Amino acid sequence: MEIKLYNRDLATPELVEDLTYQVERLRFSTKYHGGYNICSFRLKKDLPHAWEWITDKMFYRLVITDVTKTLWEGRVEDIGLSIGEVVVTAYGYFANLSDIPYYTAYNANADVIIKAVLTANCAQISADQTNIAATDIAIDSAAADSYLDIYPQAIVEKVLAFSDSTFGKWYFGIWEDRVPYLIKRDDSTVNWRVSLADFTKFNLKHRAGNLWNAAYTVYRIAGVLSRTADADDTTSQTHYGLERKKVIPDLGEVAAGSAQAARNAWVQDNKDIWPRLTDMVLGDTIYDTNGKAFPSSWLRAGEVLSVIDLVPSTSDLDTVARDALRTYYIIETEYDMDRAEMRITPDKESTRLDTLLAKLVRE
Repeated sequence: MEIKLYNRDLATPELVEDLTYQVERLRFSTKYHGGYNICSFRLKKDLPHAWEWITDKMFYRLVITDVTKTLWEGRVEDIGLSIGEVVVTAYGYFANLSDIPYYTAYNANADVIIKAVLTANCAQISADQTNIAATDIAIDSAAADSYLDIYPQAIVEKVLAFSDSTFGKWYFGIWEDRVPYLIKRDDSTVNWRVSLADFTKFNLKHRAGNLWNAAYTVYRIAGVLSRTADADDTTSQTHYGLERKKVIPDLGEVAAGSAQAARNAWVQDNKDIWPRLTDMVLGDTIYDTNGKAFPSSWLRAGEVLSVIDLVPSTSDLDTVARDALRTYYIIETEYDMDRAEMRITPDKESTRLDTLLAKLVRE
């Protein structure tokens, strides 16, 4: 694993320092939405060198690689100084979406909006937008005041909550070379396979209170409060012997089709009881579908992990489904280099109070 620091020139970057053998307590993470998320580490430095970091290295580019694979990329933002060491925190280039607010009105599909926002307000993000997949639900910024004069990060979260007519879940991330990706969750192909013996900790909880197999959405037409008809998943209701209906709060002035898409997406994503993370930590090794071993640091958000011996297999593993029992779509990872461990989060977030509070603080 190599850790290298470059200057701020993203067009023709200049290598400033190879930190590979100077770093300790290295941790880096990936997340949806976001892509490369947070990286932190400590450097053993004397006082003059420490002050050089504080005065000169803000927003320098940090890249972590393993042979030809990029494990993390972002910019240095937080630098702390203590006796004999520098504490550095860097953020993936999704952070560039929090630099400049966006106030231009829009009425377009989510992919069109995101492309326009990136072009106008996110100079550090690559102009290559070929990996931004098309959606088909129009979102109008006149829906409510909260859709304008906000940062692009918030716009991404707001517009993708509408999903599209296929009712899938959409994720946005900035990956290698600061290239943006907009993808619909695809859990049809396994990327990595492990067994229970590959975990250092494994504890998942399935909570029936997270089940919602019906929903309706509140929205407005010409200022008049309106409600969609109910969307019901009768298969789920029959299976669990119960209807649990979610009301999606006021979306503001949106088209009926947009409100219905948000409603349908919610039911699609919550009609089954999915796991909530309590503790899920891999050791230093994962395996591809051919059984070849790789460092667990290669795992990232947006990939599918199968635990092959978690439950008795009733079908061939080549038939893939996110079943909440042994196959998981990963939305967050955090790698600890000193421990050689990878903490992972499947695609339902923890509902623990501390997690919710932390999210509120970040926002």
